[in-house]
Amino acid sequence: MKKTDLLLHPVRMRIIQQLLAGEPQTILQLVEALGDVPQATLYRHMKLMLEAQLIEVVQVNKIHGQEERVYAAVQENLSVTESEAYSASQEDHMRYFSVFHANLLQQATAYLSKTPVEQYAADGFGYWNAPLHMTDEEFASFVATINELLDKVAAYKPAPGRKTRLFASMMIPQPQKPTSKGE
Repeated sequence: MKKTDLLLHPVRMRIIQQLLAGEPQTILQLVEALGDVPQATLYRHMKLMLEAQLIEVVQVNKIHGQEERVYAAVQENLSVTESEAYSASQEDHMRYFSVFHANLLQQATAYLSKTPVEQYAADGFGYWNAPLHMTDEEFASFVATINELLDKVAAYKPAPGRKTRLFASMMIPQPQKPTSKGE
């Protein structure tokens, strides 16, 4: 199975996000945190991600003679390379985007249904889009700057006073309008 298919699956995407949001977790902690994923389903997805080295066992606890594994995401294995991304078919990209969008919708809906409107600003909740007019070179510089900043803050570990916020982004090229000769 391609890494993109492994990562852009609704349940596996939520598991990875849960593991990235805080400390490593056991299956029971993941079942509780995800809420609607049956334990057997979770085990099946965890096995696939373990085999693909997207997650790892970071600790094994003995509880009443049973082994309890503690899992963490393997961050360096979660990136999809450009060649992997651009070798996917048009249909694959439509499916991946649908899963990505559905996951965002699920997370936003969960937040909105549990949080009073007055709390949105303090939490930093928002959504927007903005057309950006840039040359290809300006765009490359913009993306490099954002990636550098994201790499810096993604390295922060959970700590008292730090809130976990999901940052999602996408770039959607827009159709070009012909310009007049004078421009």
